[in-house]
Amino acid sequence: MSKHERRRPATLGIDIGGTKSLYVLFDDRFEVVADEKLPTHPAKGGAGAFTAAMRRAVRGLLEVADTRGLEVRAVGVGCAGDIDLREGVARSAPNVAFLEDYPFRERLEKLTGAKVFVGNDVQAGLYGEFRLGAARGARHVIGIFLGTGVGGAIIIDGRLHRGASGLAGDIGNYRVHADSSPKRARPEVLDNVASRPVIAGEAAALAAKRKAPQLHARVGTDVTDIKSGDLAEAIRGGDRAVEKLVRSRAGVLGAAISNLVDFLNPDTVVLGGGLVEAMPRLLRREVRKAIDANARPKAARAARVVVAQLHDYAVAAGAAKLALDMFFSRDPPIRPD
Repeated sequence: MSKHERRRPATLGIDIGGTKSLYVLFDDRFEVVADEKLPTHPAKGGAGAFTAAMRRAVRGLLEVADTRGLEVRAVGVGCAGDIDLREGVARSAPNVAFLEDYPFRERLEKLTGAKVFVGNDVQAGLYGEFRLGAARGARHVIGIFLGTGVGGAIIIDGRLHRGASGLAGDIGNYRVHADSSPKRARPEVLDNVASRPVIAGEAAALAAKRKAPQLHARVGTDVTDIKSGDLAEAIRGGDRAVEKLVRSRAGVLGAAISNLVDFLNPDTVVLGGGLVEAMPRLLRREVRKAIDANARPKAARAARVVVAQLHDYAVAAGAAKLALDMFFSRDPPIRPD
């Protein structure tokens, strides 16, 4: 392409997950042009090896952009943990501790020459659904994402609400029961009740007791082998005990959300994450039932419950759109710390 030809704007979205990282090139309509998935944790080399892998992935996508007549104007990064928006680093990153204080913004600006925004992954995922997915047209949104933990984020009056410390929406530590005794080994918080690993662990126990024959035949009793899709297949195959387990945990989650529905009065509740993607109808139905049963009727009626649409691209797309809106919108959706 001639250097005098006008290039269409594009963005890069990067999802730094606890296991895998996804690098995505989006065009100006937020269609996926190209992507690359890499392990977040290198086999060896720590942050240095991570940087080298990131550099290769980003350079590859920039080359694709060049051949397609695209110019990357903004880069968005979604990373789990407490993010310093001004510096573009993760203050803490529990699942990727070797990336704590990693200078994402500095390195990506040098690599791409574009504007770079670094944010929390769940907040980015909800923003993606708000602008590009299931919550388009909403104003007040609660997002709940079920995976290795129970993640959450909030949008109020069209803006991401981060709170005083940037941690608003972090629902995983929501107490299901009032007992806060320090002697309790596993406090009854949502992370310890409704996350995929916890549900998988209890399903494994059912399989070991021969109460879940379909699950046992499919993956055995090792909890590390049980994924969200395995739970869904076991239920479809007739494992009533697994279905009862998942329904009960979805009911607990829905009851917790009902408190937020009363408190925040949202117009939309978005459910996402791997567990929801595997069983969207079941999870949505049970959460809807619990909200209707526990929230005030007027608040419950105002809150539609939807399933996330962007799936694996939610964080990358949301981070890219967030970067674009932060740097090129007259009314940025959030303000740095």
